[in-house]
Amino acid sequence: MRFGIMTQLQTPRPWSDQRDWSAYQNALEQGESAEKHGFEYFWITEQHFFSEIGHCACSEMFLAALSQRTTKLRMGLGVVVLPLHHPFNVAERVATLDVLSSGRVEFGSGRGTTPYIVEGFGLDPQKSRAAGNESLQAVLRMFEEDPFTGFAGEHFELPARHVIPKPVQLPHPPLWVAATNLETYEHAARQGVGVIGVTRNSHAETRKAIETYRSISRSQIAPTVSRCRNENVAVFGITCCDSDDAVGKGTACAAARWYYGDNDAELNHLRFATAGGVDKIKQRISAMSDDDLIDAGMALGGNPETLCRQVEGWAATGIDQMIFMIQAGKATHAQVMRSIELIGHEVIPRFQ
Repeated sequence: MRFGIMTQLQTPRPWSDQRDWSAYQNALEQGESAEKHGFEYFWITEQHFFSEIGHCACSEMFLAALSQRTTKLRMGLGVVVLPLHHPFNVAERVATLDVLSSGRVEFGSGRGTTPYIVEGFGLDPQKSRAAGNESLQAVLRMFEEDPFTGFAGEHFELPARHVIPKPVQLPHPPLWVAATNLETYEHAARQGVGVIGVTRNSHAETRKAIETYRSISRSQIAPTVSRCRNENVAVFGITCCDSDDAVGKGTACAAARWYYGDNDAELNHLRFATAGGVDKIKQRISAMSDDDLIDAGMALGGNPETLCRQVEGWAATGIDQMIFMIQAGKATHAQVMRSIELIGHEVIPRFQ
């Protein structure tokens, strides 16, 4: 079992004048501490326009900075929203990050799940999946070919060019896809890419999806997308670990409620479009007690012993990596750092 940490730089109001500076500096400190305490991955999402909810518009730039403060921590792009970027830019930036980090990039990609973001870039959300698929095909060829021989598709017409730099990891960094919907596991298996799921799907649902994923992966001669199969499954959950079990559970549940929609952020109503909308998720969590949230996996919290039992439950589903989203909702930097330290000292060693 491997362990990761995830952030989308949530910055709830009230704000200070140093709002974003503080958020970024705190996240860099959290990444450094994560490596020190045995975490192997640092994942950051790509968000645009969502004030309070996600202030990480340039995830590769953040990871470039973090890569210079760490030596082993894997730099997780979770995920690059491909339709929003020109394929040449994606290839150049992912490869540059891989060079700067000495080959530590994990390349997650997606199409964008919120029309508000995609439309903000002047794109049609109905075409985003096809555009994202074309972009990834072109980017992988840019990594392989020297020079790149060009690409002709419905959404991109790309001329032959020398695309530089090339990534350190060849033929490409490990590929991942976000899987908030369980159906994505099957598609990911056929493509040969790793999966980042979410703990709000139950143990039983996740176990069944992973069994399907493994079966397809191991019966398929060659993946349809990846040149080098990444057969790894991760799940992430909102987390707090504290020496006081009640404090850890309460903090994790409060953060989960905020993250899953119980907040007054201006654009909250536009979230979780592919999961039926934020109202559907809010209705679900509003009917649940804190104990229910913990039992359902929508929050992971408590003291180290309690958290170990929760991780054991997820390990039994067949996952390879447990990702803790500790910086969520109104959790303070001090709480995040304390969680990282406790998990590193008392949780991670039990699973190695």
